Amino acid sequence: MKLSTFSIIWAVLYIGFGLGLLIIPIQFMATYGVTLDSSGTLMARSFGAALTAYALTFYLNRNTAATDKGWHNLLLTSFIYNIVDTPIVLMATLDGVMNSMGWMPVGLHVFLAATFGYFTFKKGQG
Repeated sequence: MKLSTFSIIWAVLYIGFGLGLLIIPIQFMATYGVTLDSSGTLMARSFGAALTAYALTFYLNRNTAATDKGWHNLLLTSFIYNIVDTPIVLMATLDGVMNSMGWMPVGLHVFLAATFGYFTFKKGQG
């Protein structure tokens, strides 16, 4: 598994969610059975901006050496974010806050946590 390849995969995943939340938050969240009021729309757009920036960070760093200390920090914080957010999204899905489409972001968080964890704790990396 190459870090540069996964960096592009992560960027694509984050840009999809980021732009959806930033540009069409009401329609995007309706896919998951969530209705947003004006406050929710504001928060969704703000979160979308953050995810879009996250996507750009991964894409722009795709050719940075895996031994670069910045990579370790980015991977570790991304791993922690996905570990923390997984039970939040899981509970929202189980409690009916999101419809059955909520399982997609749950699975996505598990995938992201696993891949970030792999690269974070991989032996022989700087």
